[in-house]
This record gives sequence, C-alpha cells and structure tokens, in this order.
Amino acid sequence: MNSSFYNGVSGAKTHQFGIDVWADNISNVNTVGFKSYTPEFSTIFSTTLTGNYFDGTTSNISYGSRSQTTGMSLKQGSFQNTDNVFDLSLGKDGWFGVQGAGGSLFYTRAGSFSIDANGNMVDANGNYLLGTVGNNYTPTTLSKEILDDFGKYYSANPKTAEVFQVSPLTDILLSGVESQTKITLPDYLYYPPTPTQNVKWKGNLDPKVVRDSVDLPLNQNDVNYSININDKLVDVSGGVSNTSNALEPKQGDAVKVYVQDSNGVIKTALTYLDDDLLWQINGIDLFDLDLDNGIEVRAELYTDQEVANVEKFASSIISPSGSKDVLSMVFTKQIPQPPNGSIWDGVLEIRSFYEKFEKIDYDANVTYDPNEYIVYADLGYVEKRYDPSKYYIDRVEKAVYEIVDTKVGMLHFGGEGQLLGADIPAMNNSGVLVDIDIGAINNFDGLTSSVNLKSSRTVSQDGHVAGLLKDYGMDERGNIIAEFTNGKSVPMAKVAVYHFQNDQGLTRTTSTLFQESSNSGKPIFYTDASGNYIHGTQVFSNRLETSNVNLGTALTELIVMQKAFDASAKSITTSDELIKNVIQMKR
Repeated sequence: MNSSFYNGVSGAKTHQFGIDVWADNISNVNTVGFKSYTPEFSTIFSTTLTGNYFDGTTSNISYGSRSQTTGMSLKQGSFQNTDNVFDLSLGKDGWFGVQGAGGSLFYTRAGSFSIDANGNMVDANGNYLLGTVGNNYTPTTLSKEILDDFGKYYSANPKTAEVFQVSPLTDILLSGVESQTKITLPDYLYYPPTPTQNVKWKGNLDPKVVRDSVDLPLNQNDVNYSININDKLVDVSGGVSNTSNALEPKQGDAVKVYVQDSNGVIKTALTYLDDDLLWQINGIDLFDLDLDNGIEVRAELYTDQEVANVEKFASSIISPSGSKDVLSMVFTKQIPQPPNGSIWDGVLEIRSFYEKFEKIDYDANVTYDPNEYIVYADLGYVEKRYDPSKYYIDRVEKAVYEIVDTKVGMLHFGGEGQLLGADIPAMNNSGVLVDIDIGAINNFDGLTSSVNLKSSRTVSQDGHVAGLLKDYGMDERGNIIAEFTNGKSVPMAKVAVYHFQNDQGLTRTTSTLFQESSNSGKPIFYTDASGNYIHGTQVFSNRLETSNVNLGTALTELIVMQKAFDASAKSITTSDELIKNVIQMKR
C-alpha cells in the first residue's frame, strides 16, 4: 500500500517537470532562434510480486515514473524580415558560432548580430561572432586630395583616425574549425584607385558628303606679281594648279589678293577665275604702302566644295593617382575620299584637369605681360595665356586641362562601313598604357563609317576612382562585405556555420546558446568535392529565424500535463483513504 503513495508522488513530480518544459516553450514562443523541447519520461524499476497477492501467480509492478530527458526539436522556425543587414539566419541545419568573454565557445541559431564600439561582430549578449577573416587590409597614409574627401565624408579628423587600405578579393574560403576567430571590422577603409588600361568604343562615323563655302589660301607658287616702283603699281596674276586643297575650282570663283608692306599696311583687290582657272589683277595702287623694305603678296580662293567631316569622341579615364582624366579622339575625314569607303585621320589626347578657366576683369592701371595674358580691353577682361601644345581649354566647362599625351592615328573603312584597317596607338596614361579597342577588322562590332548605319555611341573602360568605406553588408555566400563610395565592394570575412553528428546532444546553457558535449560530438565543417570547407546551407541576411514552438501544441500538452498531475495527486489521496480504513479495522 505504501508503494501507491510513492507512485503518486513520482507521478506528480514527473508531470510537474513536464509542465515546466512546456511552460518554458510557451514563454519562449517569441524568442529568436529558440528550439522547443519535448519532455520524455521513463518508468521506475519494477519488482516481482508473488504469493498471497496473486494466488501463487507472479506479476511485475513499477514504482512510478520519473523524468528522463528532454528532446530538442530541430524543426526549422519561420523567417521574419528585418531592416538590419546583420540579422542572419540559416536556410537548413547548422549553427552560428560565438565566443564568450572568457573564451568559451557557444553555438546558436539566434542570428541577431551587430558591430560593437570596437568594431567586433557581437550578438545581443556581447558574444563574438566567429568566422574566417580575409586579412586583406593594412594601415595606410592618404594623399592630400583623399584626406580632404575623408574629412568631408566622415566628418572626422583624418589625421587622428586610423585608416586602412583594403585589397580586392572576390570571395573568402573558410578555414578549419579550429582556425575560426572573432570578426573585427575597421571604421575607416580606403579602396585605392585602379588606372584605366583598356577602353572600347562602339559607334558610327558619318561619311556623308558635306559641301560648304571655304576660304583657301593659294599656294605661293600660284601667285605671281610685278611692281612698277615709279608709278607705285603692282600687277598680280596666277592660277590654282599648285593649290592641292582646292578640290573643285571653277570659273567665277573669287580670288582676293592681299598686298602688305613691312609696317603691316594692307591693300586688297578682288578678281575671279576665268574658264582656264586663271586670274589676273593689273595696276593695284600701292600709294599708301612703304615700298622701300619690300612687300608681301598673297591670295585666297573663295569656292564651294566638299568639306571634311569631323567626329569627336571623349571618355573619362582614371589616372594612376585616381583622378578622372579625359581621353579625346577627334577623327577628320580625308578629302577627297577613296572610290569605295572612307579614310579618317585621328588626333588622340589624354587630358588631365589643371585649373579652372577664368576671365579676369581688365584693369587699365595694370601692365599685362603679353607672354602670359591676352588682353581684351574693349570687352573689359583679360585671359591667361596657355600654350596650346601643352594645355586644352574647355570654355563650356570653364576648365583648363593639361595634355598628358598626344598621338595621331588613322581609320580605314569599307564601302559598307566595316573597319578595314586601323592605326590606333596605345596612349600613355601618366605612365600606364591605355589600349583603345575600336573593333575587329572586317567587322561591325566597334567603330563603323556608313551613311546607312545608325548606332548609338557606347564606351566601356576599366579602372576606377578611389573609394571610402560607405557601409558593411552581406552577400549570398555568407561574406561580410565592405561597400565603398566608388561602387566597389570587398569581402572582409566569412561567417562560419558549424555542424554536429548529433545536434540533439548539444548541452543547452541559455535559451538560445548551446555547447558541445560527448553526446553531440565535436563541431565539423562540410566540404565540397575538392575538399574545401563550405557552409552546407545558405546564410540569409536581413532575416531572422523565429522560435519553432507550436503554441497550439504547447498549450494542449500543458493541459495534458496538468490533468496527469491532478490524477497523480488523486492517487495519493486515495491511498490515504485506504490506509485510514485499515487503521479503523484494527480498532
């Protein structure tokens, strides 16, 4: 009879344990990364009863129940999107690794991480997130131009800030389990510039015939003159046979003659080509000219003919110092054209910004050096003089560019516009050669020249300007990414994902932190066919795994446990009543 008391007590204690487990599940229904548990019971060792109890037969009877263990549910929780890029979750099995302040290692599915004041990746309890670091940044000293940008961008003193220069990487390979360490991210990162080395152009050079009125200086061999000193008269005559740039001279084209003395005094006269393309002017009055030191006679032809087409291309390129320079290509069509196709002469330049172009107010009290300034007194301003062989003035952008390199080239196109030949030299980009790709020979994949082809101009080039750290993020491979102001991004570390032979064997230390045990086995990393360590699951950012507790099941089980507890308690009171009856029988 006494055993019934113990059975009831053990049942009450056991189901109190069950109530505690399910109540714990319910209390953590909103805990990120929480894994629910199921209480498991076992019977207490039984004994064999014989003799008077069962009329000589035998039977077994237990001494109640006891709590044996709790079974962890590894079922995936639902996902909740967040606005924190370091809210991480795992698509399948696996655990994030974190390190406590004392060096203890824990494993968790609660992926809410952030960057602390020291740049370390930590969870809500200050434990360090573990991973493989890229070790791809080193301390650096910035140039004056970058220092100015640094101070403006970060609103910090660049002289006291510790700045690191990053080296580009495409991915970080996981190292071994024992090599994982805490992830530290610098506050200030600098991405160095990469100079442009390749430029590819695509577009059409329009070869259509364009006619216009032009003024052509006649070759001096086409100008003849004789002077009558006594009468101060000059006779001038000539033709156009030696003037090669006169493409289509014809009867009636005007010829203007200039007679100039050593003092700069000029007399002019006008005549026209005859049907033999000859011209003549007799008796030009030289009365106002000084004839003692000789005279200069020249002539210009005014005619209508085909003029050269000019096509301009320009693209920004990056210099080795990181500045944005300009690659200019100006192509001029040769006149006359070949019978089939066209030939274009090119002038290529690389220009680097030198200074702003400004007009200075004219001051009558100032003497301006003509070697340094161009004076427009009547317009009220003065311009700084620049050597055109060294500088290019962009009056639209109001900028002066230093000419870094100048070369000439040539393009030859076929009748259908295809590129037949090209002589485009590499340009010197302040010590770095820039190759210019204008397409394949006998093809239409680059520059073309046809009146029937309509293609928009496109240009692509490598190289990039310097960049400063803008923010940190994550990619789909579990890399922590540094994002820069120049649009570049570099992986800095890879988050580790741990696996165990027996996940349910992990020892629970808090609601979401676990440690390895002899039952779980040592943590391991999955490997691919090449033997490289891999995650074995996708790492999501901006998304947390919520608790996997099923609230409906938990509440139902809680009621079941309560009823079982009540029944066990009832067995105790029933046994008590039976003992009372036995005692009363003795009286």
